[in-house]
Amino acid sequence: MDWDNIRVFLHVARTGRIIDAAQVLALDHSTISRRLSKLEESLGVQLFERAGRRLRITSAGEELRRSAAKLESIVLQEIGGLGAETTGMTGRVRIGAPEGLGVGYLGGRIAAIMQDYPNLDIELVALPQTFSLSSREADIAITLDRPEEGSLATRKLTDYALGFYATRKYLGRNGIPQMLDDLTGHTLCGYIPGLLHTKELAYLDVPGLTSAMRFTSTSIVAQCAMIESGMAMGILPAYLTAGKHLLVPVLQSSFLLRRSYWLSVHEDLRRHARIRKTVDLLTAAVRRERSLFNKPSSTHFASKPQRGADGPNPENALA
Repeated sequence: MDWDNIRVFLHVARTGRIIDAAQVLALDHSTISRRLSKLEESLGVQLFERAGRRLRITSAGEELRRSAAKLESIVLQEIGGLGAETTGMTGRVRIGAPEGLGVGYLGGRIAAIMQDYPNLDIELVALPQTFSLSSREADIAITLDRPEEGSLATRKLTDYALGFYATRKYLGRNGIPQMLDDLTGHTLCGYIPGLLHTKELAYLDVPGLTSAMRFTSTSIVAQCAMIESGMAMGILPAYLTAGKHLLVPVLQSSFLLRRSYWLSVHEDLRRHARIRKTVDLLTAAVRRERSLFNKPSSTHFASKPQRGADGPNPENALA
């Protein structure tokens, strides 16, 4: 049985579409189809059924998927690390991150922190979604929720602050609110409530405020642009406002949130030199610029308690 055919099968099983697997594997559609046919022929079973534009995995295909995932784990964990001492920082690392952190912070720093490793290629996937490490959507995943399931090594990357922002132009037209109750009559922007990929983004789930949101988007970058236009006010991460001189913090004394970013790596990859080094470089960069993520120490945060938010943080290592 050809391992390349099994690898192709795994990607199709995970994406559900040949075209998506072809993009990930850098193969054409016909090659994917041909390899699936060869695998089905060698096994004597049907692995997929057509369901519109997607493929639905059969019971035999699901059984193969579980076995193939175990084989993949062995390849990555026990074989893929061979020669790491000599190859070192060579190859590709894919980082999956929330859009705000990816666009507003990582995108401007990855090239700088990787400059000492010319043979290392970084792929940054910055989207408003949660990435699955078990499905190999990324090698390193940064999330708002701490993963509780799967064979993952996780550490807290950083806490970060969020607050209301507006432009002076907007505040000049609409007045400066002092309390949440003063937001009545203001134009707010925020996330689309029904399309949140995590409950940690439900910032404006407050009675009376939801109806004030006239502009909503799945993109925090789009929300930031709307606020900068002077047409609305909304909640933004502190690091995303750095250098944006048009933006003014509002309601700091009465409303300020804190959330956390968690960095995870699948156990199969955690010992690979390029993965560990990339994790260390990302963590070091965030720690050096911790002030970008937090408000002045005199500011009091108003958010639900979070594990590891106070005192020694045992999650700072990939345990």
